[in-house]
Amino acid sequence: MGPLDPRTRLALGLMAFGAVLIARNLETILVELVLLFIAIALFGMGKPWIRSLRLIGPMSGLVFAIALLSFDLQAALLLSIRLINLLTVSFVFFHAITPEEMGESLRKMGVPYEFGFILTTSMRYVPLIGQKIRHILDAQRSRGIDLRPKIKNARNFMALLMPLLVQSFVLSEELALAMESRGFGRKGRSSRRLYRLALWEYGLMIASLALLIGFAWWERG
Repeated sequence: MGPLDPRTRLALGLMAFGAVLIARNLETILVELVLLFIAIALFGMGKPWIRSLRLIGPMSGLVFAIALLSFDLQAALLLSIRLINLLTVSFVFFHAITPEEMGESLRKMGVPYEFGFILTTSMRYVPLIGQKIRHILDAQRSRGIDLRPKIKNARNFMALLMPLLVQSFVLSEELALAMESRGFGRKGRSSRRLYRLALWEYGLMIASLALLIGFAWWERG
């Protein structure tokens, strides 16, 4: 057995999202969380996932606080842990498939190339924009401009937004020139790699879908 085809990884990822959304009981959601921890450990993603807690933790805490004020403790735990599961599945999914593989798998599934290109380009540019934000923050701090998230620093945020806006325009212009020079609208596009689904991958997807349907039936009682 070789590595999974991108279409197989995409299908399994969507089924994992579905399993998290289908779960209704707190016990089931906790079991899913444990299984995700095991998967992260097996795939060697522990350190990157721990770093991602800087985003996952505050978001889950905010959801827990709002749900606790609006409902009860059990509902707050259910919503916050489900959010952790969804974000963790997203983390594993986007580490398991590259933007190029995502675009090619969508094209093989009949999705128009332009739509796949928009999706894969956004996947590539999100970390790039994050890197540029960090560079701008470092440059502005070296000039004595405080951009920490405080109310008194609100007037300084233009020192971050304007350079970021200018660099975004530069990036978009460079992308447009690169697309034009490579004949983006030309028909008969080919791929550098040839992806083929193996027979056992069809079996894996069918078995996973059957498990998802059985889980949905069991969870709904």
